[in-house]
Amino acid sequence: MKKTLFKVVFTGLAALAIAAGLSSCNKAGSGSKNARTIIVGTGTAYNPYCYLDGDGNLVGYEKDVLDAIDELLPQYTFKYETFDFSNILLALSGGKVDIGAHQYEESEERRKNYLFSEETYNSFITHIVVLKDRTDINSFDDLIGKTVHLSVGDNSAATILKYNEGAAPDRQIKTFMAKSLQSEQLVAGLKNHQFDATFMPLLDLDKDNREYGDILKAVGEPLNSSFSYFVFRKGDTELQQAIDGALRQLKESGRLSEIAVKDLGRDTTKGE
Repeated sequence: MKKTLFKVVFTGLAALAIAAGLSSCNKAGSGSKNARTIIVGTGTAYNPYCYLDGDGNLVGYEKDVLDAIDELLPQYTFKYETFDFSNILLALSGGKVDIGAHQYEESEERRKNYLFSEETYNSFITHIVVLKDRTDINSFDDLIGKTVHLSVGDNSAATILKYNEGAAPDRQIKTFMAKSLQSEQLVAGLKNHQFDATFMPLLDLDKDNREYGDILKAVGEPLNSSFSYFVFRKGDTELQQAIDGALRQLKESGRLSEIAVKDLGRDTTKGE
């Protein structure tokens, strides 16, 4: 009986050891050791989407969504490189990064040069924003003859520039074109009359009002209504399809909405 018991115990332990070994092999085959490293290009000055916390760590909605995607894709390991907004797509074109992640909206020009995710992960509805004490700007037509702040590569910039192309000389909207400004610079530009209006989602408006004393307001109809996409190099369909599959899982499970509520204060994944 003792021999039989010992044999059974030993057999059980051996089976566990074999199972553990198989499990270890499976993890090694699909885990970080053999995974393809994916370099994500993003920014550091767009709170609450992608920015640095007090300890210098990259945080925000963009990072949290990508971390959740990374957990679902053991064949990849994500690493992050940060750039000025205007340089992220240049880094993508140059092969320095594999994914562009900075709340990118689609445009005809970008579609020509890059591959976009089919799945979106955030809505991006931009409004005309002015100081609350302004009474002369209440609609798009009121921008004529005024100066508006535009960010290089932003869809709002494309909308205004396209309007100016077809407008008569006396119906032009003046532009203050700049790289993506931090909130403090943006508010200062409005207060110092460098420009009369800018464009932002209601989420950014609420955040800036909390930080700078409830001095901004949205007027008129939304200027643009679009969604945010991850951007890839042309031909990198394997990575694109993997990201799309993970995004679908996050949507179906409700996890994407949870991340949005945690980081942004509201579920913006389906539209504001």
